[in-house]
Amino acid sequence: MEDGEGLPVPPQGAGLEIDETLTLLERVERFSTSGASVQRLVHVREIAACAEEVGATDALSRIVPLLKMISIDPDVAVRETLVEQIVPLARVLLSEPDVQAGRKDGTAAANGSEATAKECVLRELVPLLTSLLSSGSQDASGNSPGLSEAAAEALLELAALIDAGDVGDTVLREVLCLAHDNEVEEHRVVATQLLGSLAPVLGYDLCCQYVLPELVCLADDPAFRVRKAAALRVGAVSTVVGPELTVGRLLPIFEVLARDEIWGVRKASVESLAEVSAVMPLEVRTGQLEKLMHEFHVDSSRWVRISACQALGPFIATLPADAISSALLEQFTQLANPSNPTAADSDVAYSCAYNFPGVAQAVGRERWADLAEAFGTLASNIQWKVRRTLSCSLHDIAAILGPELSESALLPTFDLFIKDLDEVKVGVIQHLAAFVGCLLPETRLQYLPILGEVRAETDNWRFRQLLASQLAEFGAAYDRAATLDTLLPLAFSLCTDSVAEVRQTAIGQVGKLLQPLALAAAAVPPPSEEHPLSPESEAYKEAEETFSILGEFVDTIVSMARAPSCHKRANCVQICASLLEGLPPPISLEKVLPALLPIVTDRVANVRLALATLVRGRLLAESSPFVSHPMTQQMLAALREDTDRDVLRQAHADVEGYEPPRYPYRCPMRSDRASLSPSIATRAAATHEATDAAAADVDDDVDDSFAGGLPSDGSAADLAEAVANEMGELNLGTVDEPGDR
Repeated sequence: MEDGEGLPVPPQGAGLEIDETLTLLERVERFSTSGASVQRLVHVREIAACAEEVGATDALSRIVPLLKMISIDPDVAVRETLVEQIVPLARVLLSEPDVQAGRKDGTAAANGSEATAKECVLRELVPLLTSLLSSGSQDASGNSPGLSEAAAEALLELAALIDAGDVGDTVLREVLCLAHDNEVEEHRVVATQLLGSLAPVLGYDLCCQYVLPELVCLADDPAFRVRKAAALRVGAVSTVVGPELTVGRLLPIFEVLARDEIWGVRKASVESLAEVSAVMPLEVRTGQLEKLMHEFHVDSSRWVRISACQALGPFIATLPADAISSALLEQFTQLANPSNPTAADSDVAYSCAYNFPGVAQAVGRERWADLAEAFGTLASNIQWKVRRTLSCSLHDIAAILGPELSESALLPTFDLFIKDLDEVKVGVIQHLAAFVGCLLPETRLQYLPILGEVRAETDNWRFRQLLASQLAEFGAAYDRAATLDTLLPLAFSLCTDSVAEVRQTAIGQVGKLLQPLALAAAAVPPPSEEHPLSPESEAYKEAEETFSILGEFVDTIVSMARAPSCHKRANCVQICASLLEGLPPPISLEKVLPALLPIVTDRVANVRLALATLVRGRLLAESSPFVSHPMTQQMLAALREDTDRDVLRQAHADVEGYEPPRYPYRCPMRSDRASLSPSIATRAAATHEATDAAAADVDDDVDDSFAGGLPSDGSAADLAEAVANEMGELNLGTVDEPGDR
């Protein structure tokens, strides 16, 4: 059986074949056209990985020839999978654009008649995607809309990998052919969508020469779906061709589409109105486009009216404050009113809350009185998603209004949101530092206790993580006294939180929190002949107090290095890594490095691994002042003689190709096995051979819970525990001694 081009169609119903002796490339060659659809699907999915493995030359000569056959596969799932592989395959080919197809023996073709990898992408992959796109559009059964969409997306991704000139000669040419297909409506729809999406890739010249006139023609297509697609793409094309051509060529057709007899076309025009407005001159925005917006709001179709309400905010955001009429602004504020019939029927209130910061930015703080009532209505909306949207943008509105107006207009709403549902509260907590930074300094101090309240939150640890992620921002918002008295204890509490995500987030911030304090204190010179600063001066006292409190904070951190819990010791190392980033080198040399030095002999490998990561990432970094310090070199030397493979890998990260030795292993003595109870001895004997074979590949971190014991599945773990109970101790080789929990 053959298709229209004389290529054989893969047979159906053959059995599933597995041959592990073949290479990946050989399996793809053999089974991508197998008789079993599952077999074809599995191996077509391996095409991109196979191309990356074998390189551009073999991909060109052995994988690309398979694609034509796969593209006509009767199973649409196979064709959709092929579409997913085209762009990754093209990346491999374009990584070596000048290579030619190689022979089976690995050599290149002898003459220059073979196509290069780049030519293959342009001449074969682009037409292949276009044919798959067309086959998906023509599928009368309706089973492959996903194929057409996937092929269109892949074509756009492929266009982004190609030079603009080549896109015009290949991709654009194929799309224009689809646009001129008067027989298949779906082809013209897809072509219209692609023309708009390709506009930024093609650039100004090609858009003006080909895309613009084609879009004008498609906007007058007899099929309303084509006109709808054109209305949605006017904005994208106008952004590329600029205001002059937009006003001269695109504005007339946009006004026609906006008054189309089909409500779906009018709705599409509403959705692209803001994008078109952003390109137009101001007089056009406030003239023809504002008139269209008013028409949309009284349209006969409910769906057009709803879309107009949702598009009103973005449209207003494209206008300067002086150009926004009172009628247009009132139309927007009415969207927040629950008695508005349109708002009651849809998510218009949500759209109003979502676009509120943009409208506030456009009208400015001077016209806040026109928006204040709508803001209060949205803040008390019964739908939590409306309040949540507003809570997430409260800091943006505060930045627009300024400190004084924010305190009078926004603080009551902030107080409500911070006590609202978690879904609403998360918005203000996520941007808490930015919001308090917009308030007056004395007002910020009044809201400092809120940080402690959020820290005490036990039901939702994500609030604590959000708080931890803003520690450095809080340090910038508050003064020195507040940072030393409140933020440092808060940072320590979050760095030692019971949830790992909270700890890791806080650890990443603590160095940035300390750095401004340390730099400010270090900038105050000690009293000397050159700097006759009195020890009684306020600046000197503040610097001394800062260094004293920082020293106590660092002492508290490094004391965790002697904690009985291995988790606290590892946590200490991670915090010290952040401290090294923020503290002046003298403090680090005096307090941090001496505390880290004994950890090189810690009995838990995970703790030593954390230290090895610190040494490699912080102390030995190019910009580090500790690279050649004796303590750094001493720690590095000890870690390079460690017994744990992961620690050794990290310590030898600068040695290319380094592979640590495998762990030694010694099984229990046979005399020990004989002394076990019969049931345990039988089980031990049954698993001993498998344990011996697997032990050579064991490689895991050590922790205190099992003295560095080797990981295993549940049954083997039960056996190990039973054996250990009988024998008192089971020696599995060189491991750490049992430690604390």
